[in-house]
Amino acid sequence: MPAGFEADRVFEMEGKLTQMRCKNRCHDEVYPNQKAVLAMTEEEVNGRVPKELLPKCPKCGGDMEVNWGEMSSFTETKNWKEKAARYQEFIQNLHGKKLVILEFGIGWRNQMIKAPLMQLAAVEPQASYITFNKGEIYIPEEIKEKSIGVDGNLTVALKEIRKGRID
Repeated sequence: MPAGFEADRVFEMEGKLTQMRCKNRCHDEVYPNQKAVLAMTEEEVNGRVPKELLPKCPKCGGDMEVNWGEMSSFTETKNWKEKAARYQEFIQNLHGKKLVILEFGIGWRNQMIKAPLMQLAAVEPQASYITFNKGEIYIPEEIKEKSIGVDGNLTVALKEIRKGRID
């Protein structure tokens, strides 16, 4: 359960660093990588690991890599597509309602996450957009009037919000 949420209610649009897939893209399944990562960590010397510990595809024998949005191999699996559809349905059900979009620690370079949230804020008349990021606040002009940027330590900011105050 990711951070205490039901797994089927969490949409990780960039994939997961804890999953790997075939670099050759011979199929679209993803696999957990925690055991492989721990084994490599235990044997790592000067940033190198024994070749036999590098994960291989169970189908074609090719190399595996992290299934993440920044990697060339990010794949939209059946599960990812189902979660994306549920997310879109969730967004459609919010249309016209009061909405606060909270964005935590997402830099301006990460448009895979930022862009859909900013677009949502732009098209929803009752939406507010609040972004928290230390040293890097990016709010486009079209949503500036309905946005707040909190520049600082996220832990401190969340404690202040809990107390009911923020600068």
